[in-house]
This record gives sequence, C-alpha cells and structure tokens, in this order.
Amino acid sequence: MRQIARYFSIALLAFALSGCASATRQSDLAGAVCTESRTLVDQPGALIVDMENNPALPPFIASRVYAPSDITAKVGQVIVFRNADPDEQHTAELNSGACGTDYLDFRKRDTLVFKVTGSYPFYCLVHGTTMAGTITIVP
Repeated sequence: MRQIARYFSIALLAFALSGCASATRQSDLAGAVCTESRTLVDQPGALIVDMENNPALPPFIASRVYAPSDITAKVGQVIVFRNADPDEQHTAELNSGACGTDYLDFRKRDTLVFKVTGSYPFYCLVHGTTMAGTITIVP
C-alpha cells in the first residue's frame, strides 16, 4: 500500500511539473511577435506613446498612464515609447512576456516593432496593471 502511494505521489508530481516544462517562456517568444530597439526612435512615420502622470488629475495624485493607451499600428510600423514622467521609470511589457521596452528614465525612448497582427495587452513593469493599454496590429 505504501509503495502504491509513493508511485501515485511521483506520478502526480510529474504531471504537475510537465505543465511547467511546456509553458512558453519569454526567450522562446522573443522576436517572433515583436522586437525592441532603441536605434529606431527617430524613424519617420513612427507612432509616439508618452508614459506620464495623468495630466487630467492634480499633480499630487500619482496616476501613471500611457498616452494614448489604445494604440493601433501596422505590421512593421515603429511604436516609440517615450518617458514624459520626471519622477518615475516606466516600461511597456506585453502581458504575454513576448517583448517589451527597457526601463526608461525621464525623456528616454525605446521602440517596439510588431511582426504579427493581433491585439496585445501591455503594462508597465514598475506600476503593474494600473498602468496598462492595448496595442492592436493590423496588416
């Protein structure tokens, strides 16, 4: 009976760990959906997204936003994320972990370029999902 319980425990553990092994990791997706590059920040036709404290609220209320937060771009179009917040670093990270910007200090910029159409929710690694948006990529 003890041996059966041991085999059952091992089988259950193996099953649980198999889910971890098949999970897609960020490094597996890197470059498949989009790429990040600081060399494209001055690309003509790029979309500009500011990362800032919400200008609609008083300065003493910390409410970080992407402006705009809902972005529509074409496959291959450069999206420039620019930190317009003098008080905080910001990022733009896809919820899937497929790609994201570097941590950006005030006035620093980084880009994402998408290779695949779709809708991609994203958020700031510093501020979590309270600072979030959606990137929609069209042909």
